Amino acid sequence: MKKAIKLFATLCFVGSLLGCKTKPSTSASSESSQQTEKALNIMFVVTGNLGGGTNNDDVNLALNDYTKKYGGNLDSYECNMDTSVYESTLMQAAQTGNYDLIVTGFGTMAEPLSNTAKAYPDQKFLIFDTAIDYSNGQNSNIISVQVKQNQGAFLAGALAALVTQSNIENTNPEKVIGFVGAMESTAIQDCLIGYIEGAKHVDNSVKVIYSFVGNHKDSALTKEIALTQNQNGADVIYGVSQSDLAVADAALENNFYAICSDADDAKTISATSEDTAKHILTSVIKNYYSMVYPIVEEIGAGTAQFGTHKAISYAEGGVYLADNQYYQAIVNDDIKEKFEKIIEDVKNDKVKIDTAYGTSIDEIKSIISKASDN
Repeated sequence: MKKAIKLFATLCFVGSLLGCKTKPSTSASSESSQQTEKALNIMFVVTGNLGGGTNNDDVNLALNDYTKKYGGNLDSYECNMDTSVYESTLMQAAQTGNYDLIVTGFGTMAEPLSNTAKAYPDQKFLIFDTAIDYSNGQNSNIISVQVKQNQGAFLAGALAALVTQSNIENTNPEKVIGFVGAMESTAIQDCLIGYIEGAKHVDNSVKVIYSFVGNHKDSALTKEIALTQNQNGADVIYGVSQSDLAVADAALENNFYAICSDADDAKTISATSEDTAKHILTSVIKNYYSMVYPIVEEIGAGTAQFGTHKAISYAEGGVYLADNQYYQAIVNDDIKEKFEKIIEDVKNDKVKIDTAYGTSIDEIKSIISKASDN
């Protein structure tokens, strides 16, 4: 099915100048299609793939739900993480003229989308989970939206610090926690900043070891780095990568705790490895559905402001930490009570949390340098 979707999309792009039209999706109901003022024909350019419970699936569900409710069509094209086709795919989608809205996501799409938006100024775009540069009036046909992931990372750092200084099972006497990021991108540095500041908020003497893999795909290297960090004293390690389950694999092997990202990985992995799930302290979950659906409704209603960026906070439900049976079993009542107080402070904006977005490289380096401060 995925290959069929991909082939169909390719043929449509090639034939676009001859008037090729995309086949209507079954997601549009005939009843709701009467609401023409809100019906949208949408193309979702997927960086990776659909299926398997990924973040892209949550976005696809939001878009599908929109077309079911208000009418229109939803088509998708899967890029299989091949960055070399990102821009050409966006360009081809815009060239057809068939879509009211083209949707894509993540930081790796920011530059390709900006180039496409410049080439097709009348086409409307939505990009999620990243920020776009709107200075000097550029990208005025794009809306960008993301959650305040630094808030989620701050809470992850605070929880990690509370756990590492406790005497619960699988912790050691050293107050050291770890961070394994895919790349030194702005998005991942944003998480690192939040993680460091969350840990220091609890105890300034907690040391944060951090490393970057260089990509999202290398599970073997991700696991190797996590094992090395554990050997250097880290008993809680936060993985910010599409290979974050490799950190959980390392946690199972060496008996420490992993914090995963974007989805409730303990719940997902429990079906095949209950033991691995028991080594996942929590996950920092981004609510991709809530990130996208309200914005698309605004676009359909004609009230959206293109050329702007929106960040959804923890208090607004944009990001949260998994509170599942594994978290409940690992964390004692004393830690839970302290952590709940920190959560309330974040919800009520009582804590200042820095961000990598809109921050200079020197400032980012200065904040990150506090990781090893005592």
